[in-house]
Amino acid sequence: MTDFSSTIAIVDDDDSVRESLAAALEGPERKIVLYPHGLAFLQGLKDGAPDLVFLDLKMPQLSGLDVLRRLKPLNFPVIMISAHGDISAAVQAVKLGAFDFIEKPFTPAMLDAAVARALDKSAEDDSGAALEALTGREREVARALNDGLTNKEIARELDVSPRTIEIHRARVFSKLGVRNVAGLVKLLSERSAEI
Repeated sequence: MTDFSSTIAIVDDDDSVRESLAAALEGPERKIVLYPHGLAFLQGLKDGAPDLVFLDLKMPQLSGLDVLRRLKPLNFPVIMISAHGDISAAVQAVKLGAFDFIEKPFTPAMLDAAVARALDKSAEDDSGAALEALTGREREVARALNDGLTNKEIARELDVSPRTIEIHRARVFSKLGVRNVAGLVKLLSERSAEI
């Protein structure tokens, strides 16, 4: 069984565009899912949300903007694509939450850059939410770990047992999706996060 790190949905009523986009985006860590129109995509969300969506602006039944309106409460990046793009459509798409708006035809380099930006932004949003989910004590422990203190030093500073610090430390690592102090320091420095 292949273990994919990201799922990309392509929603376009033009078969050739769907297939060419899929060919350009496929990779060993990407699962590509194709939908011929917006309704099929919305129904497909029952099987799980993708990490990124390429959504055509003009489609039958539901336009890309109509689909985007319905996706607004969900939190994954959407890149609008269109051969018929205009400035007002692009502005409207961004106001509705689109991450980017790309006009057809596009090059593989344009697509790769857009995917990288969108997935990086999505990961950044996820880690930001995780930081906010830390309790006050977990924040104190994370801050102390980031400052280079040991479990014993943190326990002394916070007047708790080293075992309590180990528990908080494990929760911090779990919530932030890091495996060790180095991962924590890297995450916080990349996000320039104040904890």
